Amino acid sequence: MQMSSKAGRKTFFIFGLVFLSYGILINVVSITSGNFFVGHEFVYIGTTVMCFCLSYLYPQFKENDERTKKIKDRGMFFSYFFILGYMLILMTLFQIEGFMLDGYQTVSLLAALSISTVFVSFVVLSKRY
Repeated sequence: MQMSSKAGRKTFFIFGLVFLSYGILINVVSITSGNFFVGHEFVYIGTTVMCFCLSYLYPQFKENDERTKKIKDRGMFFSYFFILGYMLILMTLFQIEGFMLDGYQTVSLLAALSISTVFVSFVVLSKRY
């Protein structure tokens, strides 16, 4: 899949700033209201990481050549094991009762970690390949 010419580096960077401001606003409001970490706060931060990573990767990904495909394939491969590691750590913490989260918070935390891990691995691998 080739990236659209309408979605450029600046667009991803602007969306990253918008999501960063949403994330900061929601975190400040949740802290001041006394209900910190409802769950969705970290999803905004994960989306911010995704937008900034796509802003960085846009020149490489718009070509959609063999290098891009290799970065995506290897990135998803490495991310799979990191996500399994996150789940293993969370299961261990829940088992020893060192972590008290409800279902929505857990799924939101895993979603944010998954989003961040996939796109950060793309950035790391783009520097390698």
